[in-house]
Amino acid sequence: MLEELRIHVARRLGLAPQEVFAGQPLSTVLVTSPTALNSIDLLDAFAGAMADVGVEEDVELPTMTLDHTAEDVVAALAEQLAPSS
Repeated sequence: MLEELRIHVARRLGLAPQEVFAGQPLSTVLVTSPTALNSIDLLDAFAGAMADVGVEEDVELPTMTLDHTAEDVVAALAEQLAPSS
């Protein structure tokens, strides 16, 4: 499911998954994306991807800065989806 989420985020940003999830900060992804103009567009890409894979009701987007990576966001979402011990 997380791989599907990555694919949908990248598609919504108009980039290949490896361009979004290569470990660069979100600020670099924002500059590289032909469709995202600001941080709200990044949030929208993640929120839309969450809806695409059907987890929008199960998790909340984490608060992160543009210094974080897209993988940081996915890891925070995965943590929310992990069963509680």
